[in-house]
Amino acid sequence: MYCGDETGSFIGDVGSHTSRFGYGGNDSPVYHVPSYTSTFGNDKPVVVPSCLSNQWAQRTVQTPLRQPRMSSDDDAYSQPIVDPTSYLQQSDSAENYNSLEHIWRKAMVDMRVFDNLKHTKGSDTSRKETVAASGVKSSSIQAQALADGKCVHPILAVSPGCTFKVGSSNIAADSRKELIKLAELMMETFDAKAFFCAPTPMLAAFSHGRPTALVVDIGAGGTRVTPVIDGLVMKQAQRRSGRGGDWLSNVQWKAIMSQVDEEIRPHYQVSFKSTLKSKGIYHRWAMQEIMYEFQTSGYVHLANWWHDSTVPFVYADDAMDVDPASPASASTESSYVLPDGQVIDLTNRVGKDLCRIPELYFSDELPYLPDNKIVDQSILGQHFTLSNLSLPRLIHSSLSAVGDVDARKDLAGSILLTGGSSQFENLEQRLSLEVPRYVSSAFKCKVVASKHSIERSCASWIGGSILTSLGSFQQLWMSRAEYEEYGAALAVQRFP
Repeated sequence: MYCGDETGSFIGDVGSHTSRFGYGGNDSPVYHVPSYTSTFGNDKPVVVPSCLSNQWAQRTVQTPLRQPRMSSDDDAYSQPIVDPTSYLQQSDSAENYNSLEHIWRKAMVDMRVFDNLKHTKGSDTSRKETVAASGVKSSSIQAQALADGKCVHPILAVSPGCTFKVGSSNIAADSRKELIKLAELMMETFDAKAFFCAPTPMLAAFSHGRPTALVVDIGAGGTRVTPVIDGLVMKQAQRRSGRGGDWLSNVQWKAIMSQVDEEIRPHYQVSFKSTLKSKGIYHRWAMQEIMYEFQTSGYVHLANWWHDSTVPFVYADDAMDVDPASPASASTESSYVLPDGQVIDLTNRVGKDLCRIPELYFSDELPYLPDNKIVDQSILGQHFTLSNLSLPRLIHSSLSAVGDVDARKDLAGSILLTGGSSQFENLEQRLSLEVPRYVSSAFKCKVVASKHSIERSCASWIGGSILTSLGSFQQLWMSRAEYEEYGAALAVQRFP
């Protein structure tokens, strides 16, 4: 058992695109780093700082978490993936533990987690070097403390919290293996004093002070609706969809390709006037960054208290472009310039749909799919928690899976909206309009969402910071003594 009033815990949340780290008790993470690593030759892996430089274009770029399902052809990374079921496996579990280890190590080194002297005057590098009576220089003492110092903080790792791993043949066994690997990484590789692992939905609920909530997490890898009752995750009632930020970006990418004459060039080609083109994850990352810039530029509008009857990028011969009564039709923007100088016309029907692309969260039809059918139906048949429903229907499906009527009523009154891809303006108001159309009228639905972007995108990390600051939580750490006595298998029994 590891106990203490001020544990000074170190918390890490590795996501699809961004990893967040910081010390427990803080209001928000203070260290953000991309979740991409690269190797060149026999060199050690390094964290790729951004997708703006062409020096990483021909290197092998890897991510710690799983990526969308695609063909083995390298050109698959150069084309948009518009099938939402391909994103169901994204970020549902760790895949590359070498990449995961290096991202954690870089954060620990930069934040001086291994430095025993960081809270003393001996860690002040601006002081003049002194020589002790024994003849040892102060710089040698500092270097020895950093090199030989063990991890002096308990570590809390945030896990994805997915009920099912796509492609898994044994759910329980795979879940145990992942927990054991993560525990061995922290206790053996980083020599942590204590360790704990908590799922994202539970921590997101704690970040808003709600032990009971229906957590709607819209991230880059898709949408996940998870009931949390008294701090316990209802795994069998969780519902997942591939409709997330990356899927929206790829649909947008597909639409823009039909609007421009030349191939879209990302920043790493434009800034350095290079024709060098990456054929892997790096190029897809760079292209999705361009789409994200458009989504956050102010051109994108979402009708808040209005149900739009038309679906973006789904046209019939006699269909109208945009519902004339919709607030989205009042857009005054005429064009948008891509980083390579190509201009997108926002006055035609494709341009107007680009400005209301979040509507795809609520639509039952899907664009750019043959006969409105997903490509790989076999993925949805692997587990009952996987689906391709719209956001309101996904929430209804998750609520219906909760057997207790009273608990279902409490969950409907506390729908918690989180995730980096949920930050479209008016999304919470629109969700408040759509959900009651599917949920029983006996339930009073209430959508709760933070107005602060950091609180919404880093909800799981903030929840971990709150959790590790509680005195009642300190007895739940898996201490070094317990690990040495019972082994990493204790993590399976200890962690939720």
